[in-house]
Amino acid sequence: MKAQIEYLSANILHSFRVKHTILPYLDNPWHYHPEYELLYIINGSGKRFVGDSVENFTHGDLVLVGPNLPHVWKNDDRYLRKDPNINAEVIVIQFKHDVFGDHFFALPEFKEILKILNFSLRGLKITGLTKNEVIREMWSILESSGARRITGLLNILILLTKLNDLTPLCSHSFRGLKHEVKSEKLDKVLDHIVSNFQSTILLDDMADLANMSKTAFCRFFKSKTAKTFNQYLTDIRISYACELLMDSDLSISQVGSLCGFNNQSFFNRQFKSVKGETPSEYHSRYKNI
Repeated sequence: MKAQIEYLSANILHSFRVKHTILPYLDNPWHYHPEYELLYIINGSGKRFVGDSVENFTHGDLVLVGPNLPHVWKNDDRYLRKDPNINAEVIVIQFKHDVFGDHFFALPEFKEILKILNFSLRGLKITGLTKNEVIREMWSILESSGARRITGLLNILILLTKLNDLTPLCSHSFRGLKHEVKSEKLDKVLDHIVSNFQSTILLDDMADLANMSKTAFCRFFKSKTAKTFNQYLTDIRISYACELLMDSDLSISQVGSLCGFNNQSFFNRQFKSVKGETPSEYHSRYKNI
C-alpha cells in the first residue's frame, strides 16, 4: 500500500462525483486529494486511518475528510479472503471547494458552512440525527439529476452545521499534506506507519527508508506533519488504544501490546501525556458512560 495523491477524473455532465460501490473489500491505497470526501459505510468493518487518527469502523460509519488529508479504510482480514457471503458497500461524494463557484462560500450567508469545511481539515465523524439526515440526502443525490444534485449537496452542507453531531478525528496539530515532488519520501514513511504501527518501528529504519540521515529526516518529517516522528507514531498508537479501551473488553496490558507498546509502564506514561489520564482511568470513564 503506497500513499499517493489521487486525481479524480473530470465529468462534463456533473460538477461533483457521487459513487455507490460494492466490492469484496475496500481496495483504495493510503492517499490524499484536493477534494472534500464524504464517505458512508453501508456494509463493512475494519480500521479507519485519517491523518493521525486510527479507529475501528463498521456499517453506518459516516466521515467527512477535508482536502489533502491522508486517509484509508482497511477492511478486516475476513474480507480479504473474498468470502462471497460478505462484501464492502459504500457511497462516496467528492467535491471541490469551488463546486458552487469561486466565491460562493465567501458569501455571508454561508459562513457557517465555511466553518465546517475548514473544520473538516481534521476529519469529521458524523453521528446522531445529522448522520441519518445526511445519509438520506446521499441516497437522494444518487437518484437525482440536474440541479437537484446541487441542492442535495448544499442540503448536506447545511445539515453539517449542527456541530453537536460532529467529532473531529485528527489532533489539533495535524495538518494535511500538499503534493510536492519530494512527497514520495514521506509517502513511504506514512505507509509504513499505517501498516506496522502495532509492531516496533525504529527512527533509524525510517530514515533509511527515506534515504536520509537521521537528523535530516527528523527535520523533514516535522516540516511536513508539524510533529516529530515519535510524536506522530505515538499519536497513531494512542488513538487506536482509545478505540480499543472504549469498545473492547481487553485488559490494559493487552491494549498496550496491540498498539505497539512492549512496556506497560511506558504505555501508561505515553497515554497520560497525550490524553491527560491513565488508560485505566480512560477505560473506567467510558464504561461508566
